[in-house]
Amino acid sequence: MKKWYTLLISFFLVIMTSKVVYANDNMDKQQIDNSNQIQRLYQYMDNMKTNEEIMNGMSPSEYVKSYLKDGKDPLSFDRIVGACTSVFIKEVQSTLKLMISVIVLAILSTLLKNIQGAFSSENISNIAFYACYAVMILILSKSFLISVNLAKDTIKELTDFVAVLLPALVLLLSTAGGITQAATMDPIVLGAVSLTPRLYVDIIIPLILMIFVLGFVNNISNEHKIDGLVKVGKQAVLWMQGIVLTIFIGLLTVRGIASNTIDAVTLKTAKFAVDNFIPIVGKALSDAIATVAGYSLLLKNAVSSIGLIIMIFVMLFPIIKMVVMVFIYKISAAVIEPVADKRIVSCITTAADSLVLITSSLISITVMFFVMTAIMSSAGKFIVGG
Repeated sequence: MKKWYTLLISFFLVIMTSKVVYANDNMDKQQIDNSNQIQRLYQYMDNMKTNEEIMNGMSPSEYVKSYLKDGKDPLSFDRIVGACTSVFIKEVQSTLKLMISVIVLAILSTLLKNIQGAFSSENISNIAFYACYAVMILILSKSFLISVNLAKDTIKELTDFVAVLLPALVLLLSTAGGITQAATMDPIVLGAVSLTPRLYVDIIIPLILMIFVLGFVNNISNEHKIDGLVKVGKQAVLWMQGIVLTIFIGLLTVRGIASNTIDAVTLKTAKFAVDNFIPIVGKALSDAIATVAGYSLLLKNAVSSIGLIIMIFVMLFPIIKMVVMVFIYKISAAVIEPVADKRIVSCITTAADSLVLITSSLISITVMFFVMTAIMSSAGKFIVGG
């Protein structure tokens, strides 16, 4: 009888030991997957093409190591301010040529209009005005299209970066115990990252281009106006941006909150079961699970932090360029308003308003990605901690 007891106890010990080894193997495999995903993210960050010295001097891996070591941001605030100031000064210098060209052309148009008495017919004066107006359209259109292409390129760069960043965050979140959150977030995140930028690039930005063109058409004649159509177009763009932003952030937040509670209960139940139902090594395995989850959560926060910083840097310099151009347009319109034809002034103002809409589109995309990453960063803290 004692032999049977001995065999039975040995059998259960073998089973329990094999389960522990299997669990440890699973944790090791998960850590390897995390490491590979993080290394791919580091490599993508290092390969990001940018002309800004603040990005070229940043090492993502060193940033994460410093963050994990002492929890401090290794970036210098003075360095960031200096880089932004340098870009601002450079953009002002390059855009001053545009301002001078616009002012000179407006003054020339005014002179031609004031000396119309020297011409044999008023039609000749109108031809001179329309010639100046056409050149004005070419100048403004060239600078505006540069801004549009810059916004599209920046949106694409942000989208590609987020498409690489979020899988790493989802993997780390699942490792930290947020399996339900990861499973819930993943389809929403993938759909948002692929659909939202296409909505801006294929619908909203072309609509802004149409408003830009209609603004020029509206100022050709003093009699036939389409102010109402231009105004409706601007309101439509603003409404579309607001609706997309509200739905995106609201859906992401609600789904994240709902799944957070489920994961917290699930992880606590798993730790309790491992601690109490696996003999001998149950407590050690439970502590190991908590340690891996805590480290994954800390690593996720560090990766999220560097991701948010890179998003800001990617969008910051195009925003500075566009804001400078908007101010140049507004200042030019204010300077020539006392002397120039009101159609010229309205033309420049329309270009500035259209550029503001392009800028708001880029900011909206960045805010959505920023909030998405911030929610992913905050996800899981109640799972491990509470």
